[in-house]
Amino acid sequence: MQDPIYRRLRETPRPTLRDAGLLLLLATAGLWLSAALASRLPFRGWAGMAVLNALYYLPFMLAPVLLCAARGGATASLRLNPVPRGMLLPVILLALMSVYSASALTYGWTALLSRLGLEAGPVPAAPESRRALSLAILCTAALPAVCEELLFRGVVLSAWESRGTRLALGATTALFALLHGDLYGWPAYLLVGGVAGALTVTLDSLYAGITFHTVYNAACLIVAYAAAGMGETGAGPLTAAELAQVMLRLLFNLALTALLLGAFRRRAAREGVVFIPRIRRPLSASERLWLGLAAAAMAITTILQI
Repeated sequence: MQDPIYRRLRETPRPTLRDAGLLLLLATAGLWLSAALASRLPFRGWAGMAVLNALYYLPFMLAPVLLCAARGGATASLRLNPVPRGMLLPVILLALMSVYSASALTYGWTALLSRLGLEAGPVPAAPESRRALSLAILCTAALPAVCEELLFRGVVLSAWESRGTRLALGATTALFALLHGDLYGWPAYLLVGGVAGALTVTLDSLYAGITFHTVYNAACLIVAYAAAGMGETGAGPLTAAELAQVMLRLLFNLALTALLLGAFRRRAAREGVVFIPRIRRPLSASERLWLGLAAAAMAITTILQI
């Protein structure tokens, strides 16, 4: 029964977990260099953010990922297949629903951290004009989505999948949240990473994850731009009735998200998409070294931002 699964695992060249650790460590180092460079750029505002993102994502994420995937013919394991017909609109719908779900989860998580004495930093400024919004969508929505999906739902997911698909989804989602270095945004990153991973695997298409991630990022920017245009500078504490309303909407959104992902999973089973079963295999010394260094570097990034 499992022969086809193991045959697919053997016959598909994959990046190694050592590769994944090296790429994550490089991406984290790029974050530190970008933070040091930010104050020295001659550009300010969204133009400066666009330049900074290009200087980070292109050399520290996109180029290394493409080189790693091309080496040894591992590109085939990245699921660079088109989004199946009829699935694009449900993917976009999931992205739009996730904007509200992530916002509500972040509100509750931030309130909990506040009770523990941890205060969130200032909210990032919203685009102040349509031109700034267009630039932000291109450079802080589309570019990060493409590069991060290639890294996480491409190389890292493929590398971890040698231990099993479900383990790969969990590990990739956790690493995705950790790389962002924002303790207050963890619920949103876990949600976005989990849904993007599930879409990539069940639809057998990395472009499904890229579409979801791009639409999610762009929708967040558009909502922030619209709220700023209406003079909404931030929400105060919610009343009990308002909080109950938010939680009910959140539960509805999450339930609908689970139903849609379940439908995608059943479709995957009908289409013969293979989930590799859990394979217990100890990490090698080099895998432990590079994954450990990457995890430690990402954890330090989070601690420094608290």
